[in-house]
Amino acid sequence: MKLMEDGTQFPDEQQYVIRNVKAIIQILTGLLNDNTMLNVSFNNANNVNDVCSTTVISLDEKNLSVHLDIGCDEAFNNRLIASQHVRFIKEDGIEIRWVSTKLSMTNLAGSNAIKIDLPKSMVRLQRREFYRIDTPIETPVLCHIPILDETNAEMSKILELPLVDISVGGVGMIAADPLDLAISIGTVFTGCKMDCPEIGMASLALQVQRIQPMPVKDGSTKYRIGFQYIAPSHGNERLIQLYTYQLERIAKVIK
Repeated sequence: MKLMEDGTQFPDEQQYVIRNVKAIIQILTGLLNDNTMLNVSFNNANNVNDVCSTTVISLDEKNLSVHLDIGCDEAFNNRLIASQHVRFIKEDGIEIRWVSTKLSMTNLAGSNAIKIDLPKSMVRLQRREFYRIDTPIETPVLCHIPILDETNAEMSKILELPLVDISVGGVGMIAADPLDLAISIGTVFTGCKMDCPEIGMASLALQVQRIQPMPVKDGSTKYRIGFQYIAPSHGNERLIQLYTYQLERIAKVIK
């Protein structure tokens, strides 16, 4: 889904847009101090090769600029710098995002870094549907996603992906490499089944919102995929709410 120039996706998000320079600097300072991981995508994230992660490594308040960590892939860096529409998103907890239209390479303390202008605006979402809670790792919940082949029904299949987090607005899953070709930004899958332990089976339409490559220590790659629920029924919304409440109670007991 394409972000507007102020970082919003929907009209009702305008109330969450921040334009005050001091407030923006304060938010970026928090990202810097916490070494927060940011998801970066460009070219509307139509290609999983146009997605990466970075962190804020320096703020120049005098010149209103921000420095970000840079990857080691020179070809990727060149595509990123050349892009005119780059979005930065912090997903965990309170969601923060903005769009930058001008990136450059710079030298910072003897090392290369990405330089962007201080964002003129950014979105800071703290509505409940954007709070994600981790799902169990030892006994993962599986989502069954039908992959239909309209030209050859025998080639249709059901993809089983484990959940990593869930909210009342969407769900995150992990997929192994190679990523199924049917999974791409914007694709909608109907008839997806998600069995919420001790709660019930939810039947959902899911739309792919984000695809983030995640290098693994053994040299392989996994993909973290963010899905948004599309017009869930009241019954399915209730199931998801009950399951998130259950996970929250378990998390509080563990703490």
